[in-house]
Amino acid sequence: MMEEKTIPAFAGHEVIEGVHFFPEIEAVLVMDSAEDFREDYDLTPISAGKYKVIPWGPDNLLPNNVLSKIAKNDIVAANLKFNRDVCFGLGPKLIRVLARNKGKITDYEEVTEGKEFDFFERNDIPLFIMQQLTDMNTFYNAFSEMAYDPKSTDIATIRHREAVFSRWGQMNAAARINFHYYCSGWDRTPGSKDYPIVCTRVLDEFDAVKELQMYAADRRRLVFPAYMPSPGRPYYSRPEWYSIFTSGWYDHSCMVPKLKKAILKNQLGVKYIIYVAPEYFEDIFKKESIDPSDRAKTKERIDKEKQAFCEYLSGEDNANKAIMTLKKMVPTASGTAENKWIEIVPVKNDLKGGEYIDDTESTANIICYAMGVHSALIGATPGKNSNTLGGSNARELYMMKQALMKPVVDRCMRSLKVIKQYNGWDPDIMITIPEYIFTTLDQNKSGKEESTNTNA
Repeated sequence: MMEEKTIPAFAGHEVIEGVHFFPEIEAVLVMDSAEDFREDYDLTPISAGKYKVIPWGPDNLLPNNVLSKIAKNDIVAANLKFNRDVCFGLGPKLIRVLARNKGKITDYEEVTEGKEFDFFERNDIPLFIMQQLTDMNTFYNAFSEMAYDPKSTDIATIRHREAVFSRWGQMNAAARINFHYYCSGWDRTPGSKDYPIVCTRVLDEFDAVKELQMYAADRRRLVFPAYMPSPGRPYYSRPEWYSIFTSGWYDHSCMVPKLKKAILKNQLGVKYIIYVAPEYFEDIFKKESIDPSDRAKTKERIDKEKQAFCEYLSGEDNANKAIMTLKKMVPTASGTAENKWIEIVPVKNDLKGGEYIDDTESTANIICYAMGVHSALIGATPGKNSNTLGGSNARELYMMKQALMKPVVDRCMRSLKVIKQYNGWDPDIMITIPEYIFTTLDQNKSGKEESTNTNA
């Protein structure tokens, strides 16, 4: 009797999170990696040291997970940098308005002395704005901390507080958040001696000047919140572009180059791609009474299922076998679509060096679409049909992009407007972010002008 051969399910390797390549059976197993981006609205506080904290994501590590995913995808990283740089324009300047026409600034001069200039230089406002814009474009949340002058009641400093290290306390009965918690070890042991939690009072964004006056006697530090509106999320806003994680396009974008590298490195083709929906394992956990929050047991059960897939697809004895799987009909705008719990797709693969180029192109365009970036503005579109825009089209697209990003800039400038009003600055002195207005050479020899429409 021939000894039964067991296929080593883990002789392969992980291509990206949720995607495993098994050379022995020439198959790719694709599991959904968007779990952290589905259930990120749990409002139940968790204990961290002596504090009650509202978790950001199911494991309180959604910002960390986002940064990890950004680092693995060049398209997402480039888009975020582009959005940040468009918002930053020519960088913040401290100006004194000399003339206005119908509400628009027509003449100004840069301020180089005075208390306003001292504040601008001491706090490195260009760096502060860039930090705020980076977090706002990445997370739709940005945090700044104000501190009083020890010798007066003026606000002397404003500092950026990284969103990845920031969490909110629970709302009170009036639906107001009173405390901000800052810790560098949310993924370790928050609240311990090594990773202490700094608790700071939060300013009421709608009555900030009055509260600054109220807290002046105590000289306490205060956090000012900045965020983009996000329906149904009272604590942490959610950027619309996170849809690339839940839709699967992010996984697809990461998978193509690494899968191709794995195939070429192992000199093997891929005969099958196995797609597994999250509902498949949810059903298994429910039937076998496995707690989904128990990572050790869930990993063990998932590994067991991977082994079963490998054994199912290997060997001649398994030829012409059938597999029974569940599916459900999901309503869509055009009717309904099938959502299969398991799908095994045979792949016709003939490696010649140009595989998956079309996939790369379409995936890049969809990700750019979700992030509001025209791919031609940051470089040639990947793929066979790479094209660049003419000067006029690129100029108009860039100016449209600048206009669309003004809400993000406005939210990041809000804290400086509050300080200007509270500290009693000269009304004609303001912090502005000039933008390039690209034009034609017959109107301006340099091909560009400046605007000063966004200011504090």
